[in-house]
Amino acid sequence: MRLATPQSAILSALIFNAVIILLLIPLALRGVRFRPISAEATFYRNLLVYGLGGLAAPFIGIKLIDLGLSAVL
Repeated sequence: MRLATPQSAILSALIFNAVIILLLIPLALRGVRFRPISAEATFYRNLLVYGLGGLAAPFIGIKLIDLGLSAVL
């Protein structure tokens, strides 16, 4: 990912995890609405949103935080 330093990489990951936890708490408390669609359609939609998002978001988020930290520090 070509992060600035090992220290900024660790700090970026910690900040990202703290922010994600704060953002996911309301989602967990709210729950999901029931939609009368097939289980297969629900599975593929959730796989797309949470699966691909869960793979891409950490890399993008940590890189952006690291860029910000390296600019400030």
